Amino acid sequence: MGKSKKRIFNKNLKNSASVLKREDIIKMIISDIKEASLKEETKNLISLFGITAEELTEAGISYEEISAYNTYLF
Repeated sequence: MGKSKKRIFNKNLKNSASVLKREDIIKMIISDIKEASLKEETKNLISLFGITAEELTEAGISYEEISAYNTYLF
């Protein structure tokens, strides 16, 4: 590998950002709801990924827990 390609390759390794997966986001939202510690970040993640109440119930959260935060989340 040439010097230039090596520098570009190493630069991209250092600047790599974390990748958010939909399943991970749903788990984070569920843990925030169960801990009753909803933050602005949680609301932003819900709107960014378009998470629905149906997806949360399929992932294991109860209807009562979702209905408690219905106005805040959706």
